[in-house]
Amino acid sequence: MTPIRVAIAGSSGSIGTQTLDVVRAEGPDHYDVVALGVGASSDVVVAQALEFRPSVVAVSDPAARSEVT
Repeated sequence: MTPIRVAIAGSSGSIGTQTLDVVRAEGPDHYDVVALGVGASSDVVVAQALEFRPSVVAVSDPAARSEVT
């Protein structure tokens, strides 16, 4: 089975974190997280990126973005 590719905008929010909980529960055979996006929660998205290894990480707040790169 080919994993479903998932991009999560607002990955630090309630719906985003719950979506990632589902991805964890189902495992990498079912889902492939390809992108994560947040407003300013750089610490959260860095931890998520280290766990899920997406190709793209987006941070909309310029000050928070500088903490990610």
